[in-house]
Amino acid sequence: MQIVQKGLVMAGMLALIAGNAQADVYADQVGDVHGNITGADILDITSVEVTNDAHFIYFAISVAGDLDAANWGKYLIGMDTGRNAGDNSNPWGRNINWGRGITDFVGSWADDAGSGVGAGVHAWNGSSWGMTDATWASGTEVFGDDVDHAAGIQRIAVSLAALGLGDGDVIEFDIVSTGGNTGDAGIDHLSRLSSSTDWWTNQSLSGQFLSYTIQVVPLPSSALAGILGLGGLAAFKRLRHR
Repeated sequence: MQIVQKGLVMAGMLALIAGNAQADVYADQVGDVHGNITGADILDITSVEVTNDAHFIYFAISVAGDLDAANWGKYLIGMDTGRNAGDNSNPWGRNINWGRGITDFVGSWADDAGSGVGAGVHAWNGSSWGMTDATWASGTEVFGDDVDHAAGIQRIAVSLAALGLGDGDVIEFDIVSTGGNTGDAGIDHLSRLSSSTDWWTNQSLSGQFLSYTIQVVPLPSSALAGILGLGGLAAFKRLRHR
């Protein structure tokens, strides 16, 4: 595992972006994790905020539990960008039926009891999944931030270029919480207001995907200077884990 000193870049960027772009907020039913699955408040998605700038799309995934107190949660983003037909599978081998094809996938984790976060982005090429980048690889196309873990928020940023997206493009997506094992189901789906599965290994099913439109709002020069002053994206911690 390679650990690089973590800075405050993502928090600073998100604060600057929040002042210049309005996030779309997608609410989920609180307490919709099936009663057979106990002690999984860190997997109970309560809402997700999505926004973007000219280079990245940002996801803030809120859950009902304290991520600083956990060491195993996984949070997935299945996306259909429309660049090909996609596939009803995922590169992490989770037991999820998306109900459609997805073209892009982000797998993220909050596994260090509050001291870390990581993610990888994958693309479907028409016949197989390939990894585009990860926080433990070059770490230029996907980033994670644990600054709000105590509040139950997992923050992920993905490069628009890696997703083939630009101003005015629409993505359809679902966000899913899951456990740490291949074959685990989606314990909570943002796309559903009811339980998605009644047990860890029983396949989960997405509901109707949500949609988000990329809208590029140029940052003022003062905001850009602030981002550069934070030392650039290279200050992030990179963790190799899944």
